[in-house]
Amino acid sequence: MICINCFHRSTSVINSRPHKKQASIWRRRKCPKCSFVFTTTEQPSLADNKKVSLPDNKTDTFSLSKLCLSIAGAFTHSTKKAAYDSLWLAKTVEQTLSTGYAVITPDDIAAVTHQVLKNYDELAAVQYAAKYQLIASTRRRGRPSISPSGRAPQTDESPSR
Repeated sequence: MICINCFHRSTSVINSRPHKKQASIWRRRKCPKCSFVFTTTEQPSLADNKKVSLPDNKTDTFSLSKLCLSIAGAFTHSTKKAAYDSLWLAKTVEQTLSTGYAVITPDDIAAVTHQVLKNYDELAAVQYAAKYQLIASTRRRGRPSISPSGRAPQTDESPSR
């Protein structure tokens, strides 16, 4: 590892610990040249380690950039959240998929992404679910439908007085 202070080619690991709940390793490093101490975190890359099983019996590599764009598309109500938070939400989805699934399918990616969005922003979760057809419209019994004009439909029965 290169020193981030003086760019010396080699650093030594002083301390190293695996994370208790995530697939990552925390390392404290020290440069022998300038004695600068810094911390790194190593995480497995989903694109290198696991393949996505497609419905037509083909496999594809996981793309964090595609996931980031699909999450950003769910934030139509807030372009600031789309710009600043979609990468970190995509990394959260990637981390969840890297530890919890042996084989990844597009449905798994969509379900985990929907759950992460639901915990973060309910409106974005609904927009994502509608775009990827994760939810269906359900209508409660006994409630009138709303017509395109915005009024409840008229019935033949008139209320008795």
